[in-house]
Amino acid sequence: MAQKEEERRKYIRLNALVDVACTKHPQEQGKETSFRLSKNISKEGICLIIYEEVKKGDLMDLKIYFPDTKIPVEAVARVVWFSEFMIGDTVGKRFDVGMEFTKISEADKDKISQYVFSHKIV
Repeated sequence: MAQKEEERRKYIRLNALVDVACTKHPQEQGKETSFRLSKNISKEGICLIIYEEVKKGDLMDLKIYFPDTKIPVEAVARVVWFSEFMIGDTVGKRFDVGMEFTKISEADKDKISQYVFSHKIV
């Protein structure tokens, strides 16, 4: 019988669909930002659904838009894992991408924590 893998996360994670503006870091002049949906978020990182291939270690500039807030949370995040998936028989590739925040202000970490705790179902 396979042993269950031990949970390694330090912070509570919330399954949430929030809009995220995502651009490769450092931003290239004229490079368009793409908008993606998150699958889950915590104080230490985020999982996004994206349509472009990425590599482990890639850095991304993120602007995370929580509902009912006008100012986004801004962070730089590093790709730590990715997994391709398909929905039905659609043609385009999609990827779940796990990212760890590498540069984020304490104030923005606090905003994420407040959002996670205020929406977490006990």
